Amino acid sequence: MACLQHPDREQPVYLMAHHTIGRRQGAADTRITSAEISGIHAAIQWTGTHWNIRDLSRNGTWLNKQQMVPAKNYTLQIGDQINFGRATNPAWVVENLDAPENLLVDLESGEAQSLEQYHLLPDERDPLASLHYSPITGQWLYELTANSNDSDNAVAVRHGDRIDCGVHSWTLFLADNQGATKELSMQQLSITDFDLRFSVSHHEEHVQLQLRQNDIKLALPARIHNYLLLYLARARVQDMLRGADIDAQGWVSIQVATRELGITVNHLNTQIFRARKQIAESLPDAIDTSGLVERRSWEIRLGCSRFEIYKGSQLESLSDDSMEEPVA
Repeated sequence: MACLQHPDREQPVYLMAHHTIGRRQGAADTRITSAEISGIHAAIQWTGTHWNIRDLSRNGTWLNKQQMVPAKNYTLQIGDQINFGRATNPAWVVENLDAPENLLVDLESGEAQSLEQYHLLPDERDPLASLHYSPITGQWLYELTANSNDSDNAVAVRHGDRIDCGVHSWTLFLADNQGATKELSMQQLSITDFDLRFSVSHHEEHVQLQLRQNDIKLALPARIHNYLLLYLARARVQDMLRGADIDAQGWVSIQVATRELGITVNHLNTQIFRARKQIAESLPDAIDTSGLVERRSWEIRLGCSRFEIYKGSQLESLSDDSMEEPVA
């Protein structure tokens, strides 16, 4: 995580892919209020292979005691010292030059953790919420697991927002969303566009899940949360056999689901989050996984309508609009 060491603070300044330093509030990514600092004084930019710094000021920027030529790019090195406005001003030190990345910065300690595409908070062991990127909307969404009675409880969050979860608080640092936006323009896919195959052991102790969509084929290892998805798939099959309309198929009361599965509501929500996370981490970032399990008031259902279920080597059931060829 690329950063500069602030001359007057212990906490580092993390760099965005295009990072500006200056005096203008709301315009500069890092603000220095001294009178000799220009509105946008300098820019630091990731090129894809290295970091450059460029002076954009009236009063100058110094790199390792040498005044920079205005508007000329200089390659940064670890340990470089940068003075803004005057050569005698306090030096900012280059501490890290890794590629830019999205972060959660702890408000109390200042420590930063890398932000995954589907991030469980405060941790994966006992998640209370998720923070995940939606390629459909181009936004990061914060969602509490406890809001099981709400069909649309995800809240959009932006760079610099405060994220509170339990007793923990972070600042959201988004280095750059352009890559995800570009990928989205190339391929707009949702998990609901995929064919699913459930492979269930005879005693139903193991459930493996396979996904296919055109050239994308993916086999996921058995996980506990796969049984919840299987349970919801079977509920859709039952409604199909009864001739229910597609919009009415597969809805299960959360109260019924928790009773039949022998789990709590919190455990059910945690399994949904972990299922989304496993699939999100296995598929390209531009594929939205939020529709894996749909919600409405105190009900849930499997969002995917094309699937088949194998118990051992025998086909148990097949959705009406499932794939014509079995998943390899």
